[in-house]
This record gives sequence, C-alpha cells and structure tokens, in this order.
Amino acid sequence: MKDDFSIKGEVIGALEGVEDPQAGDNIVNTHLVEQVEVKQGVAEIILVMSADRDRKERFAIEDAVYDAVEGIGGVREVKVQTMTRQALEREARGEKPAPVPGPSPSAKPPGGPGQKPGPSGGGGMPPSAPIEGVGRVIAVASGKGGVGKSTVAVNLALALQKLDYRVGVLDIDIYGPSLPTLLGVAGRPAVSNRRILPIEASGLRIMSLGFLMEEDSPVIWRGPIVTGIIRQFLRDVDWSGLDYLIIDMPPGTGDAQLALAQTVPVDGALVVTTPSDLALLDAARGLQMFKTLNVEVMGIVTNMARFVVPSSGEEFFIFGKPEEVAKEAKRLETTVLGEIPLDTEVRRGGDEGQPVVLADPESPVSQAFIDLAKSVAAAQPVGAEGGQEEGAKKGLFSFLKS
Repeated sequence: MKDDFSIKGEVIGALEGVEDPQAGDNIVNTHLVEQVEVKQGVAEIILVMSADRDRKERFAIEDAVYDAVEGIGGVREVKVQTMTRQALEREARGEKPAPVPGPSPSAKPPGGPGQKPGPSGGGGMPPSAPIEGVGRVIAVASGKGGVGKSTVAVNLALALQKLDYRVGVLDIDIYGPSLPTLLGVAGRPAVSNRRILPIEASGLRIMSLGFLMEEDSPVIWRGPIVTGIIRQFLRDVDWSGLDYLIIDMPPGTGDAQLALAQTVPVDGALVVTTPSDLALLDAARGLQMFKTLNVEVMGIVTNMARFVVPSSGEEFFIFGKPEEVAKEAKRLETTVLGEIPLDTEVRRGGDEGQPVVLADPESPVSQAFIDLAKSVAAAQPVGAEGGQEEGAKKGLFSFLKS
C-alpha cells in the first residue's frame, strides 16, 4: 500500500499535466499551485488565482485538477481550495480567509469514491511557530554548491553529540539530498499516530528527501512545491526531545530559505565557504539573506581552509588564505566561527558513509569539528530563552527516561 509521501509525489506529477490557459504552461510552473498535502489518502490542494480571472476559466482549472488527481491509486478524496494571494496572506496573519467567490458549478459534495467536493475551508500558510520539543534550530547554509556544506552539517551534528547533546539532522537540500550517502543509511521512515518518525543513524535522528526518492531521480519542483515539502518535514516529523536540530540547507538563496524562516524560528545560521574569492562573494549574499530574514548569523565556517602535509607538517593554502575570510567576515560584521582543514579522510568518510568524526575521532580535522561544535553550543546554548530547560538530560532518547 502506498504511503502519503508516495501519493503526494504522484499528485504533484499529475498537476504538472494541468494547463494554465493564460500562460500556456502547466499550473505548477505558473505558480498557481500553492500547497499540496496528502493525509491518509486525502489530497488537499490550494490554488492561488487573481480575483479578476474569468470564472469559467477558473472552474475549468479546478475540474481539471480533480480529474487529474482523483484517478491516482491511494487517493480517497480530493479537496481543492482556490484563494487569492491577498486572502492567503491574510490567513497567514491569522485573519479570516476569503476564498475566491463563487462555487464551482461542477463541484460535487463529498460522499462517495470519485466524487468532487467543493472548496475546503482550511489550508494556507501557517504562521511561524517553534518545533515542539526542540531546543535550538541551527541552519547550515552556503552561498554556492561544492563548498562542503552537507559534510560540515553532518560532522557538526556528530561533534555536538560527542559533547553529550541530543541532536537531529534535517536535510532540506531538495535538489541534492546527500544525508543518506554521508551516513550510509537507506530505507524509508516509519509513521506513528500520523507523525513521521525520523530514521536513527549513528546516534542521530535524521530525515531527508533522499529516503523518499528513487536513486538518481531528478527533482524538478517549483517554489510552492518546495515550500510545502519543507513545511511538512518541519511540522509532520516527530523531532521531540532534541537539544539541537541541524538543518542542511540547499545552496544559494531562494524558496527553501524563505520557507524555513517563515515556518519556524531559526535560532542561528552558519554560512559555509572556502577561502576562494568566488565562494566568499556568494557567501556574502547568503549571509545578507539571513539578515534580511531576521535570522541571526552566528558566523562563517571556512571549509578546506588549509592542507597540512602529514609527513612534514608543511601547510598549503590551496583555495586561498584564511586571512581573506577573516577580512570578509569583519566587513560583513560577523566572525569566523570555525576553520576545517582539507583532509582526504573527510572525503573518504563521506563517500563510505562514515563521517570523519566517527571514523577518526582523534584526528586534527575531527578536533576542528569539535571546536566548531563548542562554539555553536556557546553561541546558542540550550537552556537559554526558548531552549531546553537547564539541567535537561543529555544523550539520545534520555528524555524518555525522565
């Protein structure tokens, strides 16, 4: 029997076959689809259209959505709500929603398989709210790809765990989910009481889109779909009992970063870069984005900062000197929170599903991650306002013993 995540993917694919006659493209590409949710086989779809759109055209789109989705295996019921952008924003502020007026004449009330209900009363963008049972939410981001952001996120999480904190990792790098590979984990998450249960790996509680996709499958999703997936990973996954939730962000600045900031209060962000001028230019954009979203930037993490020859101890600055990063950090009114050396063991550990903090905990690069974890814990301590209570037990699942 297909689960809701699999059905949701099929629903999104079906919506890509529904045309927006004004634009001559499908309704996903033209951003008419604001949200897709599937719960226990009930597909709830929110469409956003302007109030001045022709009624017959709007009704035709709604009917096409019903026709496209109701035939999907596992879908018990289809609910479509059409709203204006202004109404959606009012609902996000907690005000009474105002759907586009006028019921679709072809909509049928629910009552049997295959029938088309009229617009539902719920949906819209929920307001930002903390994740229940999570002490601190830390975003690990980068201005561009290829700087080792995901590797830093996973090893930082493992280093925090070595400091006796309860840690989870959420991989919302929608277009390149790498958490399953980095930790050598496969399988699909379980569901209990309508909550998704994170997979456990190396003492961490983890979730990634990579657990729900076929290997090598491309993700070609527009902004509203990306936003919906991220909200579901934050709201429908049982993260309770964590001191730190580390979120591995997609590179760059876009819908995912905005969705995160709008869904949960983010306690702090790390921006990962290499010392190269190009990476620093993009890192500056990422840092300014978080400031625009009112997310505290704890600092910059310089990855691949230097290469130390094991036999001689001689240092080489392959991507540029760390002093350039420090200079840029000063200009951006932040700090360099950590420097991670370039080490082939880091690459090997990531490829083999054994991150270096696990595989070689006494190595200099592992110590650099431990130092970074200490800096993160000092900058965003649990037990401070909004975090776990002082004296909370540490260690995975120790919250169950209290």
